[in-house]
Amino acid sequence: MRKFRKTAAVVAAAALALSLCACGGKTDKATTEQTSGGSATVTDATASTIEDDGDWTTTEQEVVEDDRFTTVEGADAIGVTFDDGTDGFTSYINNGNFTMSAENGELVCDITKSGPLEHSCQIYYDGFTMAKGCVYTMSFDVRSDIERVIQWRVQINGGDYHAYASDFITVGPETQTITKEFTMEENSDPAPRFVVNMGTQEGQTEVTEAHKIYFDNISLFVTDGSNAEKIVGAPQPIQVKVNQIGYKPDDTKTVIVTSKDDEKFKIVDAETEETMFVGAYGELSYDKSAESNVRHGDFTAFNTPGTYKIISSPSGASYEFSIGDDLYDDVYKDVVLMLYKQRCGTEVTKDIAGDFAHEACHMQEATVYGDTSGTKIDVSGGWHDAGDYGRYVVSGAKTVQDLFLAYEDYGQTADDLGIPESGNKTPDLLDEAKYELDWMLKIQDAASGGVYHKVTALVFPETVLAVDETDDMVLAPISYAATADFAAVMAKASVLYAEYDADFAKSCLDAATNAYAFLEANPDMKGYENPEDLVTGAYDDTHLADETLWASAEMYIATKDAKYLTATKTALDSNYLTGFGWADIGNYALYDLAKTEGVDADVAKTAKEKLLADADEILSKAESEGFFTGMGVTYPWGSNMTITNKGMELLAAANLTGDAKYTEYAQKMRDYIFGVNPTGYCYVTGYGSLTPNATHHRPSQVLKETMPGMLVGGANNNLNDPYANAVLYGIAPGRAYVDNEQCYSCNEVTIYWNSPLIYLLTGLN
Repeated sequence: MRKFRKTAAVVAAAALALSLCACGGKTDKATTEQTSGGSATVTDATASTIEDDGDWTTTEQEVVEDDRFTTVEGADAIGVTFDDGTDGFTSYINNGNFTMSAENGELVCDITKSGPLEHSCQIYYDGFTMAKGCVYTMSFDVRSDIERVIQWRVQINGGDYHAYASDFITVGPETQTITKEFTMEENSDPAPRFVVNMGTQEGQTEVTEAHKIYFDNISLFVTDGSNAEKIVGAPQPIQVKVNQIGYKPDDTKTVIVTSKDDEKFKIVDAETEETMFVGAYGELSYDKSAESNVRHGDFTAFNTPGTYKIISSPSGASYEFSIGDDLYDDVYKDVVLMLYKQRCGTEVTKDIAGDFAHEACHMQEATVYGDTSGTKIDVSGGWHDAGDYGRYVVSGAKTVQDLFLAYEDYGQTADDLGIPESGNKTPDLLDEAKYELDWMLKIQDAASGGVYHKVTALVFPETVLAVDETDDMVLAPISYAATADFAAVMAKASVLYAEYDADFAKSCLDAATNAYAFLEANPDMKGYENPEDLVTGAYDDTHLADETLWASAEMYIATKDAKYLTATKTALDSNYLTGFGWADIGNYALYDLAKTEGVDADVAKTAKEKLLADADEILSKAESEGFFTGMGVTYPWGSNMTITNKGMELLAAANLTGDAKYTEYAQKMRDYIFGVNPTGYCYVTGYGSLTPNATHHRPSQVLKETMPGMLVGGANNNLNDPYANAVLYGIAPGRAYVDNEQCYSCNEVTIYWNSPLIYLLTGLN
C-alpha cells in the first residue's frame, strides 16, 4: 500500500480560549430601584449606590480566531490506506444489502443486493474540510468482481446532498486508479462527506449478481491552496444576554454579561437611546457550562413598557428587548400552531400555515412489520414528529400530556388560537391534542390491545416535502412503552373530554382499558428495539417501570378502581425514573397523583414528596449556576427540551406549594430559551434578533424558509453528527450549538420540544 503525504489537512485543536481568567465565587444578585435623573440606587450586600457618571466606554469584543481548521497545500484532506481496518468509513443501506470489511489492506464491499436506488448500497467518510477556492485532486484505486457502474461524490452532508464533485465510473476485475482534479467553487464546508454509491445508477439496470468491490488508497489531495478561503467554525456569541422577547412588568429581570471587567449597565430606549435606568452587576463568578466569567445584573424594578437595549461597560450592547403585558401572545400562538403545521394525513391550509400549507400527505395504508399476509391498515393522521415525517407514539404521548396539563393547570380554554377547530367551543389545546389521539386510536391492535410503536417508512425520507414522501409505510412492532403511554394519555383524555365529547371520552377509556390489559398480560416484555432493516428513530427505552407507573396512575385517577390503586402503590415502590421527558416520564404520574382530588391520601403524599424532592434538586443546582439551568456541564441532544422540562417541574412544584421561588426560576429557564444563554440565540425560530434560520426540518429546507415558532434542540456537547463534531469540537458545553441544517443534533425540531415550552409559556403568562 502506498503511503500518503504526512500532514493532515484538518487538525482538531484544543478548546478555544474564549473565556477570560476565572475569579470570584457565587454571583450575588443585586436589587435596583429606579430613580430620576438617569441614576439608580443599587442594594446588595454592601448597600452601595452608583450614579450615572457618563463614562460608558465600550470596547469591541475581541475576535478570537478559530484555528482548528487549516488548509495545507501538499497535504491530504482524506488519506486512507485501510492498513488498519476500515479507517473511519461507514456503510449505509437503503433497499440494498451488503457488508463492509477490511481485508489484506483493502476495503471490501460484499454486495448481495445492489438495490434500486443510486445510494441503496453506499460507503461514506466524514471528518475532513473543504475550502472555497482550493484546488483538490480526488483519487482512489478500485476493482470489482464484475463489470458495472458506480458513482463517487464529494458532497454537502445535508439538505439536498448535492455534489461538489462527482463522477460515474465503470469498474471491473482490473484495478484502476481514478483521478479527478477540481476546484471547490462553493462556500467553504467544515463537514462535507465523501461517498461511493453502489446501487443502481441512473440509466442502468439493477445488478442482481452478488459481487465484491474493492477500494484502496483513497485520497483527497490539496493540489493548490493559494486561493483557499478560511474555514469558519462556530460564531463568537454576544456578551450581553437578555430575553429577546422581553419581560412582563412584574417579572424578575436579569441581564447576564460574560466578562470579568463589566461592573455597571444601563437601559436605554431602543429608538432614542435615552438612558432610562442604571444598575450595577453583582459579584463575579465562573460558569462551567459557558467556560466563561459571568456577572448578573438585576433590573426587576424597572417596569416601564417600551423597547430597550442594555449598554454594558465595557462589553457593549445587548440585543433589543421589550417590557409589556402582551409580549408573548404572538410567539405563543406560533409555538402552538407548529403542531398544526406538523399535521399529517390532512390538508394544512394556506390561510393558517402560509407557505407551509400542503395537501393531505401519507395517505397510503401501512403494513405491520413482518406481516407476510400483506394486511394493510389505515394509519392516516397524527403529527409529523420532527424534521422528518415519522409518527411515534411515545413522543406523541408526551406532547399530548403537556397540552393536557397546560389546559388543566392554568385554565387555558382559549378557542381562538387559529387552528381550523377554533370557535367550536372546545379549547384549542384539547382540539389539537385530539388530532393526535385520533391517530393513536388507529394504531392500537384490536385483538391484543397492544399499540404499535410507530409509523414510518423503512428509512428516513430524502429532503422532500411531506406530500413527496411516497415510500411504503410500516407499523413497527407493538411495544410496552408505546402501549403504557397510550393507556396513560387515553385514560386522562377520558376525564378531560367528558364535558366536551362524551362519546369520544368513552372510546378513550375503553381503549386505555384494553391497552392496560395488554400490559398485565405482558409484564416481562422487553424494551423496544428497531428491527435490523428499520432505521428510522427508535425511541428505545429499556427502563419501563416509569411507564408502568404512569399507566396505572392515570387509570386509577380516571376510574378510582381499586385494582389500579393497588397497581399504583406497587409501582410507586419500584425503581422508576422521574422526569417529564418521553423516556423518563415518572413525574407525569407523580404530579397528577399529587394534585388530583380524591386520590388516596398516602399515595398523594408520597407522590408530592417525591416530586418536590426532584424540584428542590433542580432549584438548588439552578441557583448555583451562571445561567440558572441546573444542567451542569452536560448538555444532551435536545437540551432545550431538558431545560423546559425542568421549568415544567418547577411550575408543578409552585402549583403544589404556592412557593414563588419555583416560579422565579421557571421564568429564568424561559429567559434562557429566548436569549439568556451562552450562545445568545433566541432558540425559537422567527423570534428575537438572533434566531435559527437553517433548521434541520425538511419543509423548511425544501422551501428555503424557516417555519416560525419551532424550538430547536440547542446546545449539545455530545457532538452527535459530523457537522457538530467538526465545528463544535472543543467548544464549551453550553455554547455547543450551530445554526446549520446539516447539524441535526443541535438544530432539528420536534413536537415534544415545543410542548413543554407551551406549558411553560402558559404557566408564566
